[in-house]
Amino acid sequence: MAKKITRRDFLKVSGIAGTSLIGGPALLGLSRGPTRAWGATEPIKIGGIYSLSGVVAAWGRAARMGSSMAAQEINEAGGILGRKIVLKFEDDSVNPEVGARKARRLVLDWGADFLHGFNSSGVALGVVPLLEEELKRMCLIPCAASPRITTEAFNKYVFRVHPNCYQIGAGSAAIAAKMPYKKWTVIGPDYSYGWDSWGAFISHLTQRRSDVEALEIQAWPKFATGDYSSYITKLLGAKPEGVYSSLWGGDFVTFAKQAKRYGFFENVSAFMTPAGLALDSFSALAIKRGKESEMPEGLYTAAHGYWFEHPATERNKTWVGDFQDRYGEPPHIVAHDAYGLIYVYKKAIEKAGTTKTDAVIEAMEGMAFETPGYSRVIRKEDHQAISDVPWGYTKKAPELAGFLGAMRVTEIKDSTGGEIIEPLEDVLERRAKKEKPPWMKFIVKG
Repeated sequence: MAKKITRRDFLKVSGIAGTSLIGGPALLGLSRGPTRAWGATEPIKIGGIYSLSGVVAAWGRAARMGSSMAAQEINEAGGILGRKIVLKFEDDSVNPEVGARKARRLVLDWGADFLHGFNSSGVALGVVPLLEEELKRMCLIPCAASPRITTEAFNKYVFRVHPNCYQIGAGSAAIAAKMPYKKWTVIGPDYSYGWDSWGAFISHLTQRRSDVEALEIQAWPKFATGDYSSYITKLLGAKPEGVYSSLWGGDFVTFAKQAKRYGFFENVSAFMTPAGLALDSFSALAIKRGKESEMPEGLYTAAHGYWFEHPATERNKTWVGDFQDRYGEPPHIVAHDAYGLIYVYKKAIEKAGTTKTDAVIEAMEGMAFETPGYSRVIRKEDHQAISDVPWGYTKKAPELAGFLGAMRVTEIKDSTGGEIIEPLEDVLERRAKKEKPPWMKFIVKG
């Protein structure tokens, strides 16, 4: 963060002063009283696998913050079925092989009853098969967004409580279709999340607009590339009107700084990023003690599915204030969804009346649940959460001087979850045939 701010300052600049902090124990923050005296009942062990180091470490840190907050609240309210929650976190180093090793460690050595993770879709796709083949443990995903996780790679043990990049891409296409721009290209990481983000967006956009052209000059840098100069000049040479960027975390921050030096954003009429402008980028791009930002105005983003000032409901305002009170900063999207997933486990376990895996899976399928920002439901057939998705654009916010670079996401509008979810018949057909997603035809390399 640019700097720590007081709760009073935070509530003032965020426009939520005067919000009540009274909420029900099922979701909202509880007062932190004396430690509960637990009996001999064994705790419920929930292991987390996230990227706690490297260029997306802020995302792993956010997952630990959100899930730890939820676990403490639940424990103070009596636990789950009278049992305390114990969390343990492992760093996957944004590496599928490391992620697989850490998943085995959590289950086989530590004895995890349940799992949650991941930040990277590449890591998720490396670990998901082990859930069925070896570990026989459920895993709830609050971040990794490739549709393949719950389609081609699906097994009964994996659930995603977060909107995937098909849903986010469909929402962005609805916005782009109203723009006058016809020539679009992409810069994204060269793995499943990057391909699927662009593919979902451009396939939806071309369905809405027959005059849209997906340029064959595209940029696919490897994850954590570091130097994006050649990709930036390549795209500028193609003279696109619109650019969709699925870079995220530290990769997006590095790209944005380098792109600014080339006048990239001034030469592109529309720029959209599903995850690049999550909260961590606002902090990383803040300069002059948070009074200014290296981020330009007018960039469209979904903030990967949640921006802390939206929706402006009492439930969300209360939770954001509680989070700020605890950590001295507003919540990142992954903090929001990791917080929610611990409560999803609580609801499913209590519905099942047991921690036995098969019973909890059955209880969770088709289950509706709440996060601080959204109401969601887990589709039974593919274990994908159906969720509304926000899209807005960056705008200077002088009242936030000294905080997030005096910038925010504004004019946020939600795409309705039921309208942007991938049709079930398409999901089931791809799973049965084990085919590549149809949008891969829009991926051009070389």
